[in-house]
Amino acid sequence: MEKVKMKLWKKILLTLMIIIVILILTFISYKMYLRISDKIDIDRRYSEFEKIQTIETKGALTYIEDEELSKVENMDYIMQDGIGVKVDSVKLNDDTCSIEFNFKLDEEFKYETFGYSYAIYDEEKNIYHISGRMHLGENEKYDYGFVFMKRELGLDKIDNLTGTFFADSSGMVTETINKDEKIITNKLEIGAEDKFPLSKKIYIKIFDIGYYTMGKDENGKPTASSTSLTNAKWLFELDIPEEVNKRDTINLKLAEEIPGLEMTKIAITDTKLVLNFNSEEYRNLITAGKDMVADEFTNKTKEMLSITDGEGNVYKELSGGTRGEKGYKMTIDANKNDLEKKLFIKYSSNGNQYKVELIKDE
Repeated sequence: MEKVKMKLWKKILLTLMIIIVILILTFISYKMYLRISDKIDIDRRYSEFEKIQTIETKGALTYIEDEELSKVENMDYIMQDGIGVKVDSVKLNDDTCSIEFNFKLDEEFKYETFGYSYAIYDEEKNIYHISGRMHLGENEKYDYGFVFMKRELGLDKIDNLTGTFFADSSGMVTETINKDEKIITNKLEIGAEDKFPLSKKIYIKIFDIGYYTMGKDENGKPTASSTSLTNAKWLFELDIPEEVNKRDTINLKLAEEIPGLEMTKIAITDTKLVLNFNSEEYRNLITAGKDMVADEFTNKTKEMLSITDGEGNVYKELSGGTRGEKGYKMTIDANKNDLEKKLFIKYSSNGNQYKVELIKDE
């Protein structure tokens, strides 16, 4: 009787093992199927993207010393599908790449939600930034603009891209809208993680121009949709003037040390002040910020750390983000001209208040 029971248990265990193996193989097969499906989908989409001819335009930049930027010489709109694009100016230093575009459109829509995909890189394939347009209302699995440009530039074949991508922040803003002429002036600003290279040429690729709309359905639920205006692609190749590569970044340091705050980099240019520092207390505040309302969080971070000058002005934080375990990077709306007013860092730690001047690191 016991032998019969043992044989029965062996059969049950064997059956269970077979079921488990089948489930594992099914799961692996499903994962492989998803990967293959994704690859097929990306290959198909890229094949369509690749077929579209890119209109290439060469130009030269003229450095305007008083404005500390470079204007594009004698460039008119490059027209495709009734849409014109031209580059007006480029501002480039160690920490900022700012490009102003003009777009001439052939239809009216809510211009405030206008956008485009882009890739900015130089002659050595140093990537300033790549970004796809926001496709609200579409269930897109990938940022296809980013995926396609990596592939087009051959970066998908490189295992380690460290040192190839230089940006850690970006933003675009529509500065002016001329509805009569259907012209949009748009500025793209990219911030460097460390600093941008000394490039001889800059390549600016624009594609996937479109816009999005938001509203509510008959039940009051939010809705969103994306509209593509054209599949056309533009590529601008611009020679960079020698003056742009004569970088004038000023490195600063604290006039005296502040307990609990280790500054690893303080640099100021004609566009912004960049602070890299280690502070466990500040990082703890950033972590706790997820449970605070926006105004409370902003006020508490300002109370702990801010930049002021000798006239009592408090400078705005433009962007910020964690680095490593204790590190943080912050960009401030101050520039070299503000050094004349003397800049100070105010820091609060464990009930102690510090105010220390930022001085040149000779």
